[in-house]
This record gives sequence, structure tokens and C-alpha cells, in this order.
Amino acid sequence: MTALTWSLIAVGVMTVAASSVRVHRVGGPSREVAIALPVAAVVPLSGLLEDDAPAAAWGLWGATTIAAALTWAVADTLRDIPNQAAGKARRTP
Repeated sequence: MTALTWSLIAVGVMTVAASSVRVHRVGGPSREVAIALPVAAVVPLSGLLEDDAPAAAWGLWGATTIAAALTWAVADTLRDIPNQAAGKARRTP
């Protein structure tokens, strides 16, 4: 069961990293990111609770959950910032 726990945590870390790249490219939240981030934080929890997981696994899961929350906060902030290029394009010389 320990291998399953570590693999679920690794999948969570990769999901958060992929979501961060997606947020950076899109410039804000998307539907895929809104679904993937909570799933990345919750899925490893079942393996952690069933198994006698070491403290390192719990710590990595906590760091992944915090990274998912920060990724969503950045996406939400990027959505609220007005697009600078659009403002410059409207000006006529």
C-alpha cells in the first residue's frame, strides 16, 4: 500500500505542476484547472489514511495541497488584472 500512496502523491505533484503551466499559458483559471486542483489534493488522502504513512508522505501531501491552493490564487488574480496589451491597442496616435 505504501507504493500506491507514494504514486498517488507523485500524481498529485505532477497535476499541480501541469495546472501551473496551464494557468501561466492561459493567463487565468480554466475549467480543467478548476477540476484538476481539488482532485490532486484529495486523491492521495485515501492512501494516506488507510496506510500507516510516514511523516514525509504527509508533509509532501500538505505541500502539494498548499501548492494547489496557491496556483488557484494566482489564476484568480491573473483573471482580475486588466489586460495591458488590450489597453494599448485601443489608443490611437
